Amino acid sequence: MTEFKCKRFLKKCEEFLICSEIGGGNVLVSEHSYFRSTLYQICLYGGGKVGKCFDNEYIEFKRGINDVKQFKNQHTNFYSYEPFHIYGFNALNDSEDWNAEEIKESFICNQRGWLICFDGNPIVNQKELQRMDYALLERGNNYDIDIKDGLLGFFTRL
Repeated sequence: MTEFKCKRFLKKCEEFLICSEIGGGNVLVSEHSYFRSTLYQICLYGGGKVGKCFDNEYIEFKRGINDVKQFKNQHTNFYSYEPFHIYGFNALNDSEDWNAEEIKESFICNQRGWLICFDGNPIVNQKELQRMDYALLERGNNYDIDIKDGLLGFFTRL
């Protein structure tokens, strides 16, 4: 009988794609360069590393937003040390570039962009968010944040 090792998901949103991988420890996941449009990988839990195939350079994941632009359009491998849940933020078009920042407190939006809740139940302007809630934020608006146990990312197109 085959044991569960890794599940993969993909969701197309208005201006970006979100992928997700959930798996156990000691898992090796390969991705072909044709499908590798991931700009940021957001680690909820677990540990592992990602790198270009047959290369000694890699990035070790930590909870939060991890910049993986250097591996865009490259053949990659991900190796998990322990059970993990990771999201990927991908551009819809290969020519697009995005910036990302982890939001931990209230802020005034200085550029139009997408706020995404990756984990927990943070409160934004008196509304409790759940995992994978997302909203387009407009420039000049104030956003009151109570992060609690949440993980929020704010993504803007460059």
